[in-house]
Amino acid sequence: MLFDSHTHLNFQAYDEDREEVIKRCLDFPMSLVNIGAAFATSLKAVELAKNNQNFYAALGLHPIHVFDEEFKITDYQKLITANSEKVVAMGESGLDYYHFNEVEEKYGVDFAKMQAKQREIFIKHIQLAKDNNLALVVHGRNDQESKLNVYQDIFNVLVEQKVERAVIHCFGGSLEEAKKFVDKGFYLGFTGIITFDKTGVLESIIKIMPRDKILIETDAPYLTPVPNRGKRNEPVYVEHVAVKIAEILEMSKEEVIELTGNNAKNLFNLK
Repeated sequence: MLFDSHTHLNFQAYDEDREEVIKRCLDFPMSLVNIGAAFATSLKAVELAKNNQNFYAALGLHPIHVFDEEFKITDYQKLITANSEKVVAMGESGLDYYHFNEVEEKYGVDFAKMQAKQREIFIKHIQLAKDNNLALVVHGRNDQESKLNVYQDIFNVLVEQKVERAVIHCFGGSLEEAKKFVDKGFYLGFTGIITFDKTGVLESIIKIMPRDKILIETDAPYLTPVPNRGKRNEPVYVEHVAVKIAEILEMSKEEVIELTGNNAKNLFNLK
């Protein structure tokens, strides 16, 4: 079954037509995980999971929001405990250097303070994932000039914290960085970017990936793939990511859908 391993139907972008978008998912049919970026969107992800077959939820506070609200471990633990069959991961959490200027302007913090706070909250997500036998959904994004190496910093945290079950969502690092993650047994998630990437880096990464570590995702409403680029993204468009990966690996679309669906089930511990 087609499986969008990272989407955000819990976001405001779908407030006006969420039921129509959900119907297209159910009609396909497909599975998906709605990813929390704050406590409110984590709650919404759980609500959607409870109300729709083959929908699951991940709970988390996005690194760009770590100064917007407190990450209350007890509140997240209660949500996990009350919805154990539908909550499959913690995240998205991780490190984000791209939005530093916005955080600096809004909160008056320097880079070191922002990085330390993101790392602190990241580790709290990791602990909750371990305590509840959940997967970890990791966000990483470099600064605009790429002077820093967010993926190396994330890798260091994962190794230090002895994380075993995680996906690096919307992977945007180098071939060498990709190899480091997969050598440790982590999954990499690929979005619609792969359908319009002109650098060739993502294609080179796909070619060396262990096939049991490839996930496909939309990150909807963002990163809409060709041929729908320019429109709001939605989960059913993850099929186009599968088509592109099938082309790169010289497989059929159906084989890639089955492969990545099974990979998602393995990561999220679904039967």
